[in-house]
Amino acid sequence: MTKEHLVFIGFFIVFSTQAMVLIGHFRFYTKGYEIVTVQGISMQPTLKNGQKAIINHNIPEANLTNMIIIFSDANICHRCIKDEGQWLTLKGDNNVSFEQATRDEIKAIFIKVTQDPFLDSVTLGLQ
Repeated sequence: MTKEHLVFIGFFIVFSTQAMVLIGHFRFYTKGYEIVTVQGISMQPTLKNGQKAIINHNIPEANLTNMIIIFSDANICHRCIKDEGQWLTLKGDNNVSFEQATRDEIKAIFIKVTQDPFLDSVTLGLQ
């Protein structure tokens, strides 16, 4: 192999890897995902203040019981204890009181805590 062939192959590998990263990252956002920082203690010990988390703004039609959801204009994050169609009963893992919300008030669902937001965004985007 000539030096020119090796340079071309190297360039192709670097370029194709960078292209996959950009495609994955772009698709992450177009699929409704977002990286957020957890604020507050209402979901401790499941979610801790300051952790990075991935959420998705595409709300499934399925039953939301046991899912962690973000709702209201204040972006409150609680677990869905009971899904009764339009009405949801919610509670923070660290709270004693329950709250009610409608499906229309749901902003997003919790996907996972992330240690590496960039890598997770590319991975989820490429799925």
